[in-house]
Amino acid sequence: MEVEGTSSSLYFSAAASIANAQAQKAQKDEKSQKTDKTRRKLFSSAMEKAREEFALQKDGLPKEIAGLDTEDAAIYLKDQADMAADRLKEKQTPEEFADYRKKVSQFLRYLAKNNFEVKKRERRGFTRKGKPLDPQFKIVVINQKLDEMANWLLSSHREAFAMLARVNEISGLLVDLMAS
Repeated sequence: MEVEGTSSSLYFSAAASIANAQAQKAQKDEKSQKTDKTRRKLFSSAMEKAREEFALQKDGLPKEIAGLDTEDAAIYLKDQADMAADRLKEKQTPEEFADYRKKVSQFLRYLAKNNFEVKKRERRGFTRKGKPLDPQFKIVVINQKLDEMANWLLSSHREAFAMLARVNEISGLLVDLMAS
């Protein structure tokens, strides 16, 4: 009888060890599939972020705003323009002028790209000379809050804009003198 008891316990222990090994293998396969999926997700999100940064740089915008929503990106760009204006007030050097000009143009370019929508409407008919009528364009403000922020920036930086206009006028005069 001992032989039968031993053989049945050997049978059950072998079956249990095989089942345990299969369970561990299945669990390992499941983990590897999960890590493959997370790796794919990480890679695809990194690629998406790189595409977004490239598109921003192509548009002349800083890559730091990649991944931010429209309002946060506008606030970031406005703060950058404000800091550049403060530096320009402290030190009036050509580098500070160029930096301020760059920051303000980035802010305005971002707002123009993301805050306004141009609607084109074709008109039927002809002019008196027989040419077709030109289309009508309508500019629609998408986000009123961003538009108010842009108006505030333009009004609060009026001094710096006047200074930049004078500098551009002087540089234009210098170019005219060099040309003649």
